[in-house]
Amino acid sequence: MANPTYAALLEEAQELGRLDGALAAALEVPDTGIPTGERCLGRTPPEFARLLWEGRPGDPPTGLEVNAPLWYATGFAEGVAVPGVQLCGAWTGRGAVAPAPRQGRIVHR
Repeated sequence: MANPTYAALLEEAQELGRLDGALAAALEVPDTGIPTGERCLGRTPPEFARLLWEGRPGDPPTGLEVNAPLWYATGFAEGVAVPGVQLCGAWTGRGAVAPAPRQGRIVHR
C-alpha cells in the first residue's frame, strides 16, 4: 500500500495488537493484562507511530501517536480473547508471529 489512509494505519495498529495478543495467549503468558497503550511492540507511542509511518516523508500525524496505541490495545485484547488460535510461525517483519489465517480472512502483514 503506497499511501495508506489514516484509517488503514490505525487498522494496521489493531492487527499488530491482535497478533501480539494471539501470541501471548498461545504462549499462555501469565498475567498478560490488557495493554494501556503505554507500550506497543515494546515501543513508546511516538516510536510506534514512527513504525507505522515508516517509509513515508515527514513526521507521522499527531493523531497517529495518540490513537494508534489505543487501536493496538484493542487488537491485543481481541487476540487474547480468541480461543484456540494456532500460530503458523510466519515472521511478520514487525516483531510478531502471525496466527494461521481463518477461513475467509486475510491476515494483514
